[in-house]
Amino acid sequence: MNQLAELWNRVLEEIQPEVSTISFDAWIKPIRPVEMTETTIRLSVPDGINQEVIQTKFRSMLESCIKLAAGRAYEMEVVCGNPEQRKADKNADPIRNQNPLNPKYSFENFVVGNKNNLAYAAALAVAEVPSSTHNNPLFIYGGSGLGKTHLLHAIGNYFLKNYPDKRVLYTTSEKFTYELVTAIREKTNQEFRNRHRNVDILLMDDVQFLATKELAQEELFHTFNTLYEAGKQIVLTSDRLPSETPHLADRLKTRFQMGLLADIQPPDYETRLAILRAKIEEEYFTFDEEIVEYMANNIKTNVRDLEGAVKRILAYAGIERTNTISMGLAQKALKEILHTLPQRDITIKVIIDEVEKYFRLPGGSLIAKRKSNDIVYPRHIAMYIAREVLDESYPRIGEEFNRDHTTVMTAVKKIRENLSGDTELSAIIRDLVENINKN
Repeated sequence: MNQLAELWNRVLEEIQPEVSTISFDAWIKPIRPVEMTETTIRLSVPDGINQEVIQTKFRSMLESCIKLAAGRAYEMEVVCGNPEQRKADKNADPIRNQNPLNPKYSFENFVVGNKNNLAYAAALAVAEVPSSTHNNPLFIYGGSGLGKTHLLHAIGNYFLKNYPDKRVLYTTSEKFTYELVTAIREKTNQEFRNRHRNVDILLMDDVQFLATKELAQEELFHTFNTLYEAGKQIVLTSDRLPSETPHLADRLKTRFQMGLLADIQPPDYETRLAILRAKIEEEYFTFDEEIVEYMANNIKTNVRDLEGAVKRILAYAGIERTNTISMGLAQKALKEILHTLPQRDITIKVIIDEVEKYFRLPGGSLIAKRKSNDIVYPRHIAMYIAREVLDESYPRIGEEFNRDHTTVMTAVKKIRENLSGDTELSAIIRDLVENINKN
């Protein structure tokens, strides 16, 4: 790794905690360092929108982070595209030329497990045969850092590799909104619409952030209709289901749910092991299996945290100038972050057991087919807690209770509605959550 690349990695480490994940992914990640002189660092961004945002919103922050990482101040120059390619790209397709797809995200390096296999299979199917009636739109939902963005980029990269003459546009809800506002201000609405509607696949990340932006929702509604009616593929990601996104227009919720809804959940133990092994292999290092198991047992949140743990251990190895990763070094490197990471030792099974115990029901009562009131009420409470405490998906909860996901949705909705005026129910849930956390 050259001096500039090493410096830029340190800059990213400095700035990432200072900005939101969505801003980091939308504006900071696409930046590429291209040149460093005695006084200047030149950065490349995909397009004019990115350039304007970096110059107006993130310039001072980036300059401060560069100074911290380098130990001295540099002037920062932000340019569009690779300087050697700008002239050749002048007459190129603007959509393809400005598309910030990350080539490192592919289906080959996406680790598939029980909690993400539906989303993976659906994404691959879309990349191979876009615009299938059942998969259009494809709506992938789940928590942060679980691989939703990876799948979006993988779809785009796979499709363009096999259909190089086609058009794919990857964007985020934040970038879509910013570009729309800029288009209105500069009276370039038609160019904005052409950019988003003259594509074969539209990939939009984090649509939940459109929830309070009425103008952007209106524009996306018409963009969606134009693409869908033309038989073009739409893929969207969010941290929750359309039906659970507050302030999202009903007509968008309806359209988002027209195709396939695929959830991604935090990886199970076996998948965490596979992810860690893959990340370690990417770094050309080897860890003893004991250390990999230690990491998989202690980091249960998401892929991003697993990847961060590997990088943190390697950073500590660099500080101590050793090529040997010992258990002691790994524990020292992860000591601080393990105290701050939320753990997921509570499972749906634990919740079911605690609710049955609380209501003095025989074991297995809540997952049986019985529909008597003395069972249904506790079952609804258990489903609600599984949803609220674990943030599990409705299909996943349904599997554990031997019920359809729509039954779970109805139960959770009923408990939510009753909670506002039922102090006894509130006390029951508070006691149960306390018991679950204790045990």
